[in-house]
Amino acid sequence: MLLEDYTLKVRTVGKGVLSMAQAMSLGAVGPTVRASGVRQDMRLLNYIPYKEVGFEPITETAGDSYARALVRTKELYQSIGMVLKALEMAPAGELNTRTESWPDGEVISRVEQPRGEVFYFIKGNGTRYLERLKIRTPTFANLPTLLVMLPGCTMADVPVIVLSIDPCISCTER
Repeated sequence: MLLEDYTLKVRTVGKGVLSMAQAMSLGAVGPTVRASGVRQDMRLLNYIPYKEVGFEPITETAGDSYARALVRTKELYQSIGMVLKALEMAPAGELNTRTESWPDGEVISRVEQPRGEVFYFIKGNGTRYLERLKIRTPTFANLPTLLVMLPGCTMADVPVIVLSIDPCISCTER
């Protein structure tokens, strides 16, 4: 299937808007997906410290640039509260840990960043040089949503829509 064909089939809502179904089918992450009403956040994956500081994902349902801005703003205030609560709960003592050896083996990690889910695959071979490192950034995951949101919009709307996914251009340069 050609990308143009896919875009025409998925685009059903309107200019600059990303519906819940579109956000899910295109693999959107972070505030981009949560602004379309999807309660998705890597911090929900039973990582106990987030439960202890009272984390709950923030969602909006409009799926437009304003909704994405609202999610980001509310998450900023929520993060400040969680950091303050975590600092109150932190035990006294040093916060750094030293390692005794170089990594040997493979690990996959998915964590939430301000832009959304970042995926890490790391393979160590017991030396100071990693054998493999693969990172999928949130911007890379959110770029396909622009193919749905940009067609049919005015040129003046393009910067607002593009910036509403909070792109990091260096994260997508491969």
